[in-house]
Amino acid sequence: MIRDVTTEGFSTNDIPWKFEAGTPAIVEAVGMGAAVDYLEAIGMDAVREHERALTEYTLGALRDRFGDRLHLYGPANADDRGGAISFLFDGIHAHDVSQVVDEEGVCVRAGHHCAKPLMRVLGIPATTRASFGVYNDRADADALVDALVKAESFFSL
Repeated sequence: MIRDVTTEGFSTNDIPWKFEAGTPAIVEAVGMGAAVDYLEAIGMDAVREHERALTEYTLGALRDRFGDRLHLYGPANADDRGGAISFLFDGIHAHDVSQVVDEEGVCVRAGHHCAKPLMRVLGIPATTRASFGVYNDRADADALVDALVKAESFFSL
């Protein structure tokens, strides 16, 4: 990467060598291999069915509890989506919701989710997103709903 180093500065090597600094991502590669082994042991069909069923349960719980006050983004049918559920309350910013939900021990992400042009098209400032995977269960979905009840209550005062 470096052609020369002095006490006054340094000069870089020619392309492509100037971009070859550092240790390769060995730990990350080993971790990725372990993750693949783990998922293959479960079976990808089982992983997908678990995610689909939990997403369906969560979408239903959110609709039942909040009705039209909570806008859900993405396909309505769990068969047509993955385990990520993006949503926005009427009149409550996504970042405010995430703060209260975090205080309840539920991890979500709020913001543009690397999709700011989509947020502009939708005419919304941001969404809150909960993501479900093989490591989650219905208790996690219920904890999300309970935390959202507290968030809605807090901001409705």
